[in-house]
This record gives sequence, C-alpha cells and structure tokens, in this order.
Amino acid sequence: MVNCNIVFATDKHYVQHLCVALVSLLKNNKEQFFKIYIINGGIPGQTYKKIEAVAEGYQCELVNITVDDDIFENLIINHHFTKAMYYRLLIPEFIQEEKLLYLDADIVVNGSIENLYKEDINGCFIGAVEDPGFNRHKELKMNSNSRYFNSGVMLINLKKWTEENLANKVIDFVENNPTLVTFPDQCGLNAVIDGNWKKLPLKYNQQALIFEKNFDDNYNCFTYEELSEAKQSPVIVHYSGSPKPWHFISKHPSKYLYWKYLRMTPYKYSLPTDLTPLNVLKWMVPEFIKRKLKQTFVGKLMKPILRK
Repeated sequence: MVNCNIVFATDKHYVQHLCVALVSLLKNNKEQFFKIYIINGGIPGQTYKKIEAVAEGYQCELVNITVDDDIFENLIINHHFTKAMYYRLLIPEFIQEEKLLYLDADIVVNGSIENLYKEDINGCFIGAVEDPGFNRHKELKMNSNSRYFNSGVMLINLKKWTEENLANKVIDFVENNPTLVTFPDQCGLNAVIDGNWKKLPLKYNQQALIFEKNFDDNYNCFTYEELSEAKQSPVIVHYSGSPKPWHFISKHPSKYLYWKYLRMTPYKYSLPTDLTPLNVLKWMVPEFIKRKLKQTFVGKLMKPILRK
C-alpha cells in the first residue's frame, strides 16, 4: 500500500462540494493513508471545522494551506473564472513531494484510486485524461499532434514541475495571451506542457460530455471499451460543465452520487441551489408534452413568416 498525497484547491464558496469529494475519497479507500493538502484563499475557521469533521475517523492528515492570491490580479477573472482555479499553480511553492494527485472539488470518487496513483508518469509532467473535441492548437501555440487534457484530475510529477518552473510559465502564458484561452488554467497548462503528458483511461475522469447525444459519432479519442467502462464503472466522476449536480435542473446520470455523499457531511440538510417553484413545475411536465408545446409555439411563430 502506497501513501497517497492528494491536493484540492478551492475557496470558501465551494467547501460543501469539497466535503462531498473528500468523504467519497475516504469512504472508497478506507485502507489507504492520505496526506490531503487543501490550498485555499482563506476558509473561515468554523467552516474549516466542517472539513475536519468529514476527515475524522479516517487514515488521513489534513494540511490547510492559505494563500495570498494577489499574484493572480493580472489574470482572467470573471463570474465564470475565479482566482481559485489558479490555486493549483501554487502547488510547488507549498508542497514538497515528488508525486501527488490533484482533484477538482466538483468530483466524486467512486472506487479505489490505488492503481491510478501507481501509474508511472516518469518523464512526463502529469498523467491525465484527454478532453474531447479540442482543435485550437494553433491559437495556443501547440504542436498540431499534441493532445489536450482536462485539468480536473491530474497525477502530477511535482519534481518535474518544480525543476522546469512550470507554474510560472503557465502564469506568464495566461497573462500574455488573455484572448487565446477558453479555460484559463487548463489552456495555460496545455499550452506549456504541449503534449508532454501521459494519457490515462477515461474512467479516472468521467466527464459530463460523454453522456451527450451522438458523442460516439462526434469524437474518436476513446475506444468503445474505454467509453463503456467509464460510463458503467467510473473511478472518478467529474461533474464538468454545467449545470452541476447540486442544481435541481441537472440531469447528470450520476447526480445521485453527489447527494448520496452529501448526506454524509455536515451539509446533509442542504437543498438544490435552484430549487424554485418554476423549476419544479418544469420538472413535473412530461417530456413529450414539452416537445409538443415547443412544436406548437415554433409553428405559430413561423406561420406569419411563411405567408410572406
């Protein structure tokens, strides 16, 4: 059994979801010892105690790392992208390990991560799962043959990150190319790493995109077997994109896992953030009626136009 170093990076607004990710990790890996680093911009004491309560009784050590995020003042920040997404770039400044597993807070661990952690990534910056549909190599100044990874789950070769000053290079890239990046930290990491990463099976980062209609026809980066395994037996479910599972309107097939583990946290009485009478009413209306209403509405709009 190998001791595992885990890193989460979040802010005070995502603590509920971090607690879900944390309890799912610990529940499904009870025999494993974890050293868990939580990089954050300042989580209030009473709130941090909720994280400690989740970890109580498991084989783990929590390390609270509070950062001054003024370093990110010149990087892209808006209602979609907050400073918290850049916290992972500060890992080399605060953590002295050779290898660690970085996890976004909007995930659920659905099984043992032992084999994931044992993956050999020597010579590469990271081990990660490919992000489908990327075609902006030229804009990000990447080699046309380089794959693009999703940064929500990364097995990091921290020794190589540190030796090659990766974090500062990524910050420089994002700061100097603000119009080129779609997902700032992820695009920056991909631009600088430029293909020097190990591709891991999709089951280690099951992304929401794979459940979209006709995904198999539109993307060819995963084999049929890999895709089937990720859908049926994911090790890590990543609620990428939106809506999130804590939204009432979410239709993610693994939404129930989020709520299952939420009930094991101090946030167990929380309700969906968008639980409104209107959304409940929409949910109660059968799909075939919605389609019929939509067809009728569109038909009425088009009739005057067709008469002209």
